[in-house]
Amino acid sequence: SSSTSTSIVVGLVGAGQVSVKYAIPIIMGANIGTSVTNTIVSMAHAGERLELERAFSGATVHDMFNMLSVAVMLPEEVILGAITGEGGILFYISKGITEGVLGDVTDVTFTSPTKFIVSPLTDVFVDPNKDVTKALSLGAPAAQAMPTGLTGSCPSTMDCSNYFCVSSAMTKNWKKVNKEAYEALSECSTYFPLLNHGCGSDTCYLEADKFYTESIEGGTILDEGAFSGMGDVAGGIVGLIFSLIIITFFLFCLVKLLQTLIMGTAKKVIMRATNMNDYVAILVGLGITFIVQSSSVTTSTLTPLCGVGVLPVHKMLPMTLGANIGTTFTSMLAALAVMKPDSLQIAFVHLFFNIIGILIWFPVPFMRRIPIKAACLLGFYASYWRMVPLIYILVMFVAVPGVVLAISLLYGASIAGGIVVTLLAIGVVAGFIAWWWMGGCYKVVSKEQREERAAEMAAEMGEKPAEAAAEAAV
Repeated sequence: SSSTSTSIVVGLVGAGQVSVKYAIPIIMGANIGTSVTNTIVSMAHAGERLELERAFSGATVHDMFNMLSVAVMLPEEVILGAITGEGGILFYISKGITEGVLGDVTDVTFTSPTKFIVSPLTDVFVDPNKDVTKALSLGAPAAQAMPTGLTGSCPSTMDCSNYFCVSSAMTKNWKKVNKEAYEALSECSTYFPLLNHGCGSDTCYLEADKFYTESIEGGTILDEGAFSGMGDVAGGIVGLIFSLIIITFFLFCLVKLLQTLIMGTAKKVIMRATNMNDYVAILVGLGITFIVQSSSVTTSTLTPLCGVGVLPVHKMLPMTLGANIGTTFTSMLAALAVMKPDSLQIAFVHLFFNIIGILIWFPVPFMRRIPIKAACLLGFYASYWRMVPLIYILVMFVAVPGVVLAISLLYGASIAGGIVVTLLAIGVVAGFIAWWWMGGCYKVVSKEQREERAAEMAAEMGEKPAEAAAEAAV
C-alpha cells in the first residue's frame, strides 16, 4: 500500500527523523511497490492464455508508468540535489507550494470507507499496536556522555553515566505506549540542575534507553486478535499466509463471477461506459480512488475487467493515472494532521511526482504508447509461458531492490568492493540485453508469433501494420 507507506514517511518527516531530500526516493519507491498488488491479481487468469495476456498487460501498465517516471525523475533529483545541496524539480515545486499554502490549511481527517468496512473483520485476527510500531520507527534516543565532575546526586539504583535528549514526537508516542513507565522517568534537572545538556526544545532524561529497551523494543506489536497468542513473528507469518489464501480464493471467485455476469448485452453496456474520453477516465480513476482511499483497490478491480476483455489495455492507463493521483490524498490528509512544513512538502512531492509523470507520458500519443507497449509485451510473453508473472514479481519486487540495497550497504563497508559489484551487476544486465536483442527473444517466442501478435496489438491501438511489423522485428 503506497498510501500506508507515504503516510508513515510523512510522519517521519514531520518528526524530523527523515529529511525531505531523502524521503523523495522513498515516495518514488512506494509508487512502484504498490503496483505489485494488481500484478498478483492478474495471476488469477492463469487458466486462460488470452485472459492472462490481457490481465497481465493491464496490470503492468501501472508498473511501467511508475518505473518510467522514476527512471526520468530520480536521476534528475539526484543530480540537481548534488548541485544545489537540496533537491531537484520535485523538491522546489513542493517547497514553493508548501510555503504558499501552509498558513491557510486546517486540520482535516477522512476515514476510508474501505478501512471502515474491513477493519472490524481483520482486527478479529490481527490487530497490531500501531503505537509500538510508530515508536520503533522513530528510533532510540542517542546517548550523551555525562560530563565528569558535574555537581549533582545520582541514586545508587540509577545509571547516570549517560543522558538522553527525547524529542517531542518521541514524548507523544512513548506516553501512548506506556504512560506509567514514561512518567516514572527522571528529568536530568532533578538530579543535575547545573547540567548544560544542549537538548534545546527536546527534554533531557536519565535512563531513557532503559525505557526504550523494555517498553518499546520489548513491547508486543500483536497484542490483540486471534493470532496474538502466537507472538509477533509466528502470528505475523500465520496472518500473512492466511491473508494470501483468502485473497487468492476471492480473486478466483471475482474472475469467475465477472466471466458469468459480463455476457452479451451486459458486456456491450460496460464496454460503452469504459469507452470514454481518456481525460475523463483519469478523473473517474481519481474519484474512485479518493473515495476508497486506495489505488490498489481501484487497479485490482480494473485488472479482471481487462482479463475478460471488457476494458481495453490502452484504456487502463488513464484510469490508473487517475488512481495514482487519487491515492495521494491519503498522505495529504496525514500531512494536514501533522501540520509541519516538511511533512506537507513531502505530501506535495507524492502528488507532483504523479502529475509530472502524467505530463511526460500521457498527453503526447507517441509517449503514451511506450508504457502501454511495454506492458503488452510482458503480457504477450506471459501468454506463452505462464511463469512469467511470478518471475517478474520475484525479479522486479524482490531481487532488484534486494541487490541494489546490498550494493549500497557494500559501499559503506568497502568502496572498492561496491564499485566491483556494481560493474558486475551492470555487466550482467548489459549481457542479457545484448543477448535479447541479438535474437534471444526468439528462443522464448518465435518471430512469426511475435509478428502475428504485433499486428493484432497494432489493430487494437489503431496503428499501421507496417509500424507493427517493424517493432516486432526489433
